[in-house]
Amino acid sequence: MAEFLNTSAAYAAIEKIVDTANNKVVLISPYIQIPRPLLARLKYIDGKGKNIVVVCREGDLKADARDDLKQIRNLELRFDENLHAKCYFNEESMVISSLNLYDYSQQNNREMGILLSSKDGNIFAQALKEAEFIVDNAQKDSLRRSLFGFVREATSIIYSAIDDDSKTTGRIKMPRRASNSGFCIRCGTHISQDIDHPLCEEHYKVWAQFKDPDYPEKYCYSCGKKSSTSMAKPECTSCHKSAK
Repeated sequence: MAEFLNTSAAYAAIEKIVDTANNKVVLISPYIQIPRPLLARLKYIDGKGKNIVVVCREGDLKADARDDLKQIRNLELRFDENLHAKCYFNEESMVISSLNLYDYSQQNNREMGILLSSKDGNIFAQALKEAEFIVDNAQKDSLRRSLFGFVREATSIIYSAIDDDSKTTGRIKMPRRASNSGFCIRCGTHISQDIDHPLCEEHYKVWAQFKDPDYPEKYCYSCGKKSSTSMAKPECTSCHKSAK
């Protein structure tokens, strides 16, 4: 059943959402300056391979706050300049609150909110659907590249050069290395799974109910960009060609 939260209770509930996430945490807040204790918790679950998504206003994100986020490897940063909603959730719980994820707000402002859980049924489902809509329509940070993304792009450049050289010198092409990580083709989050398993755990459970290999998905497994993909064809045309 939904619970009322004051300022301190809202912050404590957000910490618990981070701590108890099975696979993914989403933090939606126009203004971001993550308090140090919460940043430490995010780094901890990052080390466990869990995915973190942050949506905020790019114009209001200060350089020091961005630097803090860069320390988290499995974090996907997205921007929505019209964002006013504040909510924080994992697979089972969600806080909807007036509280920005901003150190000053937590220490000085009077805030309130509610805590929902999957036990709240349709209310939780509706809130989750709207929150995921916000995430899906926010723009990915073009300046931030995960380690995986950087390495993959560098590898593509190297092998492209090798391919070009082989055309003129007759040298044998070196095979591309198989990767054990990529992006979920349904939600775009980073996953530590090979291309034969291109869905995160959460969305694989949904797909497994129908097992339609041609069901249309929204992201490329390899580059993470929006693209028409499916379980049968998890890569965009560009990545598929470069992998040959």
